[in-house]
Amino acid sequence: PDTPLPKGTFVGMPLRTQITDLADSSDADRAGRCARARADLGLDTDRPTLLVSGGSQGAVAINDAVVAARDTLLADGVQILHVVGPKNIKGNTKIVDETTGAAWLPVGYVDDMASAYAAADLMVARSGAGTVVETATVGLPTIYGNGEQARNATSAVDAGAGVVVTNAELDAQRLLAETARIHDADALARMSAAGRGLTPAHAAEEMAARVISATNSK
Repeated sequence: PDTPLPKGTFVGMPLRTQITDLADSSDADRAGRCARARADLGLDTDRPTLLVSGGSQGAVAINDAVVAARDTLLADGVQILHVVGPKNIKGNTKIVDETTGAAWLPVGYVDDMASAYAAADLMVARSGAGTVVETATVGLPTIYGNGEQARNATSAVDAGAGVVVTNAELDAQRLLAETARIHDADALARMSAAGRGLTPAHAAEEMAARVISATNSK
């Protein structure tokens, strides 16, 4: 929404129906979808859940910071679904904290990101344009990394839906400080509400209608 284009009209980014369905869900339906998604992904259904994804190929700065902070997060009772990227999954297996029972679950790739979004209370992700729009639309509070893409997240950060941390600043201590909000339900609710109102959820239909209208007017 903050990209200036001459004679341009902002309608939003076309999104998959799985994303828009999640965005349109009632609070009660979201709770049910959350429990089902966690169970399907092999997570506990009633535990603070952090989703981490550096995109389809992973992101070194994000992966390194999360692995460095992993033991502390697990000891704090936070379970982690970590999409490490296909090239990084070799040798990584599930780790469970013996005291809290919280698990770090590494996966190479997630085909259904809508389910991963539904399962999470908070996300750590690259600030790619698609990820920024999807997380904001479904109301998932997000810590955005990857400095060269930071401008994609400007509108989300300004609205209060997320936070940007540059790669140079993203270490275990900073990650722990930012993800501590996972235990603050009010803070998460404010971020979620800010994101949901940021971009239109049904841009695909709007764009299609505008294209059809323009074609019919010729």
